[in-house]
Amino acid sequence: MGKIIVPDASEFPRQADLVIIGGGILGTTTAFHASRAGLETVVLEMRDGLATLATAASEECFRAQFSEPENVAMTKASIEVFENFSEVIGVPGYDISLHQQGYLFYTDAPEGPETLRAQVEHQQSIGLDDVEFLSGDEVRRRFPWASPEVTAATYRARDGWLSTHELTHGFAKGSEALFLLRTKATGIEPGSRGVEGVETNRGHISTRTVVIAAGPFSGQVAGLAGLELPLTILRRQKAIIGQDPAIPQGAPMTISVPSGAFWRPEVGGAAIGWALPEEPGEPLENVPTDWAFPALVLEEVSKLAPFWEEVVGRLTRDGVFLSAGQYTCTPDSKPILGPSPDVEGLFFNLGYSGHGIMAAPEGSRYVVAMITGQMSDEDNPFSYQRFARGEVVVSEEKMVI
Repeated sequence: MGKIIVPDASEFPRQADLVIIGGGILGTTTAFHASRAGLETVVLEMRDGLATLATAASEECFRAQFSEPENVAMTKASIEVFENFSEVIGVPGYDISLHQQGYLFYTDAPEGPETLRAQVEHQQSIGLDDVEFLSGDEVRRRFPWASPEVTAATYRARDGWLSTHELTHGFAKGSEALFLLRTKATGIEPGSRGVEGVETNRGHISTRTVVIAAGPFSGQVAGLAGLELPLTILRRQKAIIGQDPAIPQGAPMTISVPSGAFWRPEVGGAAIGWALPEEPGEPLENVPTDWAFPALVLEEVSKLAPFWEEVVGRLTRDGVFLSAGQYTCTPDSKPILGPSPDVEGLFFNLGYSGHGIMAAPEGSRYVVAMITGQMSDEDNPFSYQRFARGEVVVSEEKMVI
């Protein structure tokens, strides 16, 4: 079982096979796979606990409804981990509050049936055989709260949401790694043969292998090794709406196309959000919120789910809970996984562009497979080298939860 401590001088490790910088879902899943592969693994987390920054601010959702085969494969494999989580980590009965109530992408566009049917056919052709096309009537038959204006939808029943806190701590429990809290990386030591160690606010750790998995702070951490990564940091807000009898608790994660505004049930109420345009910013530990945000989202989601008008009619400010985090985005909205071409022994697990929870188990497995030589970077669809090769195309998946 992994050990989580605030180390004193006697507990601080002086060497490790692998040092992971970042104790969110990405760092913790990397530690799980690495320690299972036999690597003596240390995770550095600058904050007071694991998964207290971007992971804690996420919508906690997962889906496999992507349009690119590498994304479909990665998220399908991760969802299988969620479905069998207690067996995967070796902790019988461990509960991550898995809700597989599906993801529903629906539209009121006249061309909706043609567009979404073609999308489903494409997704089925790249390995997502259980995604469904629904006509407007089929949407309303399954989900009576849907507006008469809905013309079509796509739906996959195995998509859903979970508890990211329990997920992250479950991976920690299932690992053999050492997790150091309040321990910040302050330097990555280069040598003639590549990485030779990591300097922290508590001391030096000798290692030949480092993984950067520091969420929105990943670019700053890469700067410790003299690297500049193509990352953009964007604020993303979410709101929790308190309990209301009009909110259907059996509903799926529901997303309006093309706006991207969404809602899903949450403990008698709902979680709502929308990836509204934002100016890029710097990484922050405390991300500010804007109280205009919930009103904008509620207005948008009400268009295709009229019950929200009833909810809004009796909603008070003390029934709205607003928070914010940050996405770490790449130009093509795909993560950067695997080795740095410039610093031997330095690896990346970052830049998931809002899809970190849903892809972390498999993405982290890829990274560890490359560290241990079980996978080649040439076979890695998320290689950093794609930027140098000119293979980056702006993704249609951009900014969709």
